[in-house]
Amino acid sequence: MNPRIALALGAGAARGLAHIGVLQVLQEAGVEVQYLAGTSVGALVAALFAAGVDLYELEKMGKALKLKHLVDFVLPGPGLIGGEKLRGFLNLFLRGKAFDDLFHPLAVVATDLQTGEEVVIREGPVVEAVLASCAIPGVFVPVRYGGRLLVDGGLVDRVPVQVAQGMGAELVVAVDVGPSLKASRLRSLPEITIQAIDIMQEEVMRLKARTADVFIRPPVGEFSALRLDKGAELIRLGRMAAEKALPAIKAAWEQKKAAFPNISE
Repeated sequence: MNPRIALALGAGAARGLAHIGVLQVLQEAGVEVQYLAGTSVGALVAALFAAGVDLYELEKMGKALKLKHLVDFVLPGPGLIGGEKLRGFLNLFLRGKAFDDLFHPLAVVATDLQTGEEVVIREGPVVEAVLASCAIPGVFVPVRYGGRLLVDGGLVDRVPVQVAQGMGAELVVAVDVGPSLKASRLRSLPEITIQAIDIMQEEVMRLKARTADVFIRPPVGEFSALRLDKGAELIRLGRMAAEKALPAIKAAWEQKKAAFPNISE
């Protein structure tokens, strides 16, 4: 058989709509992704793809999505946003699916708020796992899952390269939709919180990214983490970055075939 490919999709809130464009280009080019690992919005997009949701339907959704569709304020409380609207949105597509129901193996990364440990979820209800991975501390209410209190996986692993490597693939493609820290303009508490998490993860992410076979970084850093109204542009930039990366992906794939003849046809 041919080398198996895993895709690691990173955190970045609204900038994560670029992941849709990346996946579209890979699919159009015949690059078959067998495994997916995702953090925060990367987990959300990876889960929808793993469930078989059409990428062009996702694009339509991404272009029409507004903040009000996903945000339900719950002040006072342990977060600004309760997550019920996001849960309802995910249930429209995932309809109670468990990880075993997905078409592709999926790993969702979250953080244990009490211990600081990275938590990799690969079983149970997908919607709850994704909600946990997206629960930015201080913004979203933490999620109880498997006896743990979980929050955004971006705290410990913005782009889950090593998680993807551990899933059984021979080739890992990583996608980072983090900010351009110099260019970012901060207008609200959620933006400040997301920026602080990104700053903490930046150097760790760079070190981990070096271990990916191919690293894609769409030029979306200048966009606010909350600019869902920029969906069309974010998806376009994801496509552009993936198109540029295709030669590197194909070269890495051929290199893996040559290095491991036992996995070649």
